[in-house]
Amino acid sequence: MVGEFTLGSLRTTIKEICLLPPVAILARLGVLGCFIAATSLPGVAYSAPNILLIIGDDMGVETLASYGLGENPPKTDALDEMARQGVRFKNFWAQPVCSPTRATLMTGRYGFRTGIGRPVGDGRMPPPPEIPAWAPAESPIVPGGVSAADRALPRPFLLPGEFTLPRALKTKPDLKYSTAAIGKWHLAGEGNGWIDHPNLAGFDHFAGLIGGRPESYFAWNKVVNGEVIGKVGYTPADKVDDAIRWLGAQGESPWFLWFAFNLGHTPLHLPPEEYLRSDYSAIDSGEMPQENGQALFTAMIEAMDTQIDRLLATLDPTVRENTYVIFMGDNGTYGPTVSAPFRRGYAKGTIYEGGVNVPLIVTGPGIERGGVSEALVNSTDIFATILEMAGMDLDEVVPDEIRHDSVSFLASLSNPDAPSRRDWIYADEFFGGFEGIQTADYAMRAERYKLLRFEGREEFYDLHADPYEYDDLLRGELSAEQRAAYDTLKAEILLLRRSQ
Repeated sequence: MVGEFTLGSLRTTIKEICLLPPVAILARLGVLGCFIAATSLPGVAYSAPNILLIIGDDMGVETLASYGLGENPPKTDALDEMARQGVRFKNFWAQPVCSPTRATLMTGRYGFRTGIGRPVGDGRMPPPPEIPAWAPAESPIVPGGVSAADRALPRPFLLPGEFTLPRALKTKPDLKYSTAAIGKWHLAGEGNGWIDHPNLAGFDHFAGLIGGRPESYFAWNKVVNGEVIGKVGYTPADKVDDAIRWLGAQGESPWFLWFAFNLGHTPLHLPPEEYLRSDYSAIDSGEMPQENGQALFTAMIEAMDTQIDRLLATLDPTVRENTYVIFMGDNGTYGPTVSAPFRRGYAKGTIYEGGVNVPLIVTGPGIERGGVSEALVNSTDIFATILEMAGMDLDEVVPDEIRHDSVSFLASLSNPDAPSRRDWIYADEFFGGFEGIQTADYAMRAERYKLLRFEGREEFYDLHADPYEYDDLLRGELSAEQRAAYDTLKAEILLLRRSQ
């Protein structure tokens, strides 16, 4: 038999081939296993799947209607549709702030292994273009919740020797993956190549913001493959334009695209009206009254959703069928814009649920529609899952001397009710690079209980009875069950942190 198979358009044919042996093969291996079996037949060519990783900025699970938590969440038609078409994860942890999460995605390793426990510091850039007169007002950038002493500590970049996700994809040249990173980077410093770092880290193409936030959403310094270009316009729309151009140039080659928004990170602003899904006419875009902060954040999330819709709409249906789309948040919502059930002081920048429990929604070939998974998933796990989507084995690809922390959750995509492959998930936050690890804030949760250390104090929560962490069980006497859970988590944390 000679033909070209994609995971989407010829899934039925692949299943028929798989059914030639006993039906149990399909039950054991699932769609991915059948795909692998089919493509191992002599004379059968296939197209490896495309992978699109979309990262939202500063948004916890309460920001999406599909999670059913916030009272008046933004209107996010595109992301709601993704939840209907794919699998939504309820227990996904990112890291508490942006650079640490990005480092876990790129390496599959916890922050205490990479030394990135806080946002990476910015390097030198030329002045950005002047903000145009027509641009809406933007909120000032005010450092929140971080002391001057902590801000003065070193904020290391991703070390050049780290084995990154695009490098891993290139270890199988026969798959012919093209790779690009578009949008927010925030892993670069003067010591790892700065504006050249995304390309040095393995991406074929980079276009976006090298630092943590735009100087303005309407006038910014854009980096394109090591060249700084001053831009005026609306940053999110410009990113999508870049992505559309790059995708249009890929032809038949499979691709991996890292697409990272800055929305809804500060500076807060009212996006252009054509990108909004709700009526914000009561807000004067030229003024920045403090009480409108949450409304502006909601508008920014809606603008992000509109841009996601625009990006996905450009994919040909046959390409979309053969494309995994992963949407995730990079950390919880910024304190001044967080909404119930989360609260200030327990949001972005903390290891409480409001700081680490973020959206994860995945669509693509072989994925159950409308599925909801309770599996415990960590941001490190994106690394192994993307490799498995590409047909690669993490243990074969990652060099033996590198210790990784990534566990693929691919099995949960075809069977959301599958047992969690993890017994626990972990996050931490620390200043000063490797020197700050011993005094880090950290948290670990199992299926029910969560143990954390925040500002030197241990706290212990029953997330089934108290999902938003109001009742610290260590303030009273633990039951036998609670004591056993505490001891187990404590031992796991000590073992993990000694494994550096």
